[in-house]
Formats: sequence, C-alpha cells, structure tokens
Amino acid sequence: MKRKFHYAYVMLAACCLVQGGTLGVIHNCRGIFYGPICRDLGVGQGAFTFYMLFFGLFSCIMLPFAGRVFHRVNIRWLLCGASVIFAGSMMLQATFHSLAAFYVAGAVQGLTGAYLLFYPVPVLLGNWFRKGRGAAIGFAAATSGLAGAVMSPIGAAMISAWGWRAASVAFGVISLAMAAPASFLLYLRPEDRNTTPYGAEETQTAQPLTGVPYETARRSAAYPVAILVALLLSFICGYYLQLASYGTAEGFTAAFGARMTALCMVGNVVSKLFLGWYYDRAGIRRAMYLGLAVVAASFSVLLLRSPWWLSVGSLGAGFAMGMSCVMTPILVREVFGSLDYGRISAIVTIFTTVGVPIATVSLGFLYDAVGSYRPGMVMGVAVTIAAMALVEAVLRLGRRLPVEEAA
Repeated sequence: MKRKFHYAYVMLAACCLVQGGTLGVIHNCRGIFYGPICRDLGVGQGAFTFYMLFFGLFSCIMLPFAGRVFHRVNIRWLLCGASVIFAGSMMLQATFHSLAAFYVAGAVQGLTGAYLLFYPVPVLLGNWFRKGRGAAIGFAAATSGLAGAVMSPIGAAMISAWGWRAASVAFGVISLAMAAPASFLLYLRPEDRNTTPYGAEETQTAQPLTGVPYETARRSAAYPVAILVALLLSFICGYYLQLASYGTAEGFTAAFGARMTALCMVGNVVSKLFLGWYYDRAGIRRAMYLGLAVVAASFSVLLLRSPWWLSVGSLGAGFAMGMSCVMTPILVREVFGSLDYGRISAIVTIFTTVGVPIATVSLGFLYDAVGSYRPGMVMGVAVTIAAMALVEAVLRLGRRLPVEEAA
C-alpha cells in the first residue's frame, strides 16, 4: 500500500528555509563584513564586535518569554514578522556610520533572533517527528551551514565589487525572501493540522510523555552543568565569525579568508547531518565525544601556518556549530526527558546565545591586544576539552534523576 505523504516533510522544508535565510545568510556570514566595516568606520575589531554582546544580551532577555509566546500566538505571523524585522535591520546597516547604530541593530536582531534562530528547529521538529527526530533536526540545522557556505564567497565578491553597504542590502533581501514566505507553512503541533507526529503510526498505543519535572530539574546538580555545557559549546561555535579575519591576519588575501568561512560552513553542514544521524545509531555519548574531538583537533590544526592546514582546520571547526545547534537540544532531551522539555530547554537555550558573542568579542579584543588570533585558538582547544569533561558529568548526573510520566 502506498504510504501517505506526511506534513512533517513540509515542516522540515519550511524550517530549512527559515534557518537558511536567517541563521545561514545573515548570522553565519557576519564575519566577512567585520574587516570592511572596521576599516570604513576606523574602529578596532574588539569595539565593533561588541555589538554581538548586544545581540546575545537581548536574546537572553527575550528567550524566557519566547516559549510562552510560541504557545499563545499564531507562530506563522510571529515568525514572518520577526523575519521582516531581522532582515530589515541587516538592510538598514547600509546607512550606519557609527558604532552605536550597530549596537542598536544587534539588540533588534537579538530580540527577533530569539524566535527565528533557536526555536523553530528543535521545538517544532521535535513535536513533528517521533521517528528520525535527530536526523530531521540535523538536516534542518545543516541548511544554515549550506546557506553560509554558498553566501560567504558570494558575499566577499559583492563586498569587493559593490562595497559592504550594498552587500548588506542584498543579504537582507535574500534573507527575507527565504524566511518570510516559509513561515506561513509552520504549525506548532501536529494536532493543529489534525494529524499525528511522523512515526507515530508505527506505535500501536499512545506513548505518554516521560521525563524530569521542571522544578525537580531546576534544583538538580545536572541543571547548572547542562547550562555550562551549552555555554561552552556556544563559545567554541563563535569562532567561525573570526575565521575570515584570522586568514587575513595570517597574511592571506580577503578571498582566502572568505574561503575559510565557506569551508567552515561546509563542515557545519556535514556535522549537522552526520551528528544527527550518528546520534540515532550510536547514542548521545559517542556523538558528543566524536564531535568535540573533531573541534579540538581542528583548532589545533589552525595554529599551523599553511593554506592547506588552515583549510582543513576551517572545515573541521564547522563541527562546533553542529555541536551547539544540534547536539545541545538533543543532550537536554536525553538528560531531562520530554515531560517539561520546553521549559527546561528555554532556559538552557539562553546560554547558547551568550557564548557566541562572548567568543567573538574575546577574540576581537585579544587580537587588538596582542596582534594575533593564535592565543585564541589555544584557548579554544582548552574550552573544548573542558566541554568533554562536563558532558560526561551531566550524563552521569542525569541517570540519577527521577523520571515521571505525564498525567
């Protein structure tokens, strides 16, 4: 008998477009604009990238409310409106002549990005896929890396030919065209379309939600460790924004720096597809260790002054994004279960927004102070090794938590 087409695949495609248009086109390609904007404004890397702290801060402010808003309003209009503002702020950057304006834009992108960058993939696809959830989340998240891989060299060419201001407008238009229409295809739950999650038809009886209640999780030792893991994974993820500047600082051309970012985005795509697939087959512990080992090795390789090794290191550094975007929400669900996953992940997700700007600003100020990104790469190896130890700790602590079923 022919299997009926499931709307979960439409959800997957729409999430891919939203992720690609926002996280991929704008967020993942920020790094190629840093050098040109700093030279135009006559400011240092540290001072300019400080706007990413505004992005992180205002994401943190919005995220605790984002989960409630998602469940109380029509998410199609919510995400469409957020994508218009998010892309519009990118277009408006073409008119900026001061750091203060960029700081305001960072705050606006943080407020709207709280809905666009962190919720659609893990929450919506987590609701819509019972079978192959890890693969679906990984595939959708990989779209942002694919968009970044394609748009980084194109953006570098645009900046070279037209200047960074015209390129900002072009990137905003592309982002809007991808994300806004796709938003109208999204539904929070399968029940909103009178259907069941993909894979539910293979289960004879309804499976009640199980996991750790929010109040129990919040008071447990596993909770702060999970938050710290999310923060460190986000921190190493933030390195991709400085790869283009790292390449030029090592004496290579701007085109080569953009190529490093593009290779990192390829690694981003590969990691998100592979880690989601590997988790479904090998489990959370092996997937986490493998991904972190690749990141640590890649940061080490980036210390070698060779175009070939810099390319290899950039490719492997993309695994940091797979760890942060795909494996963090999966780790939280593994440790605390599905019972109160939305409330627990909402808090943990706040810290995934903080790590990237902290890393970006730290690397920028460190470069301004010592004239090299190399000490920052050593720091990245140390942070990745620390994350490995904390992953093991949170998995062991999670096994001791009491599990309950939904009433």
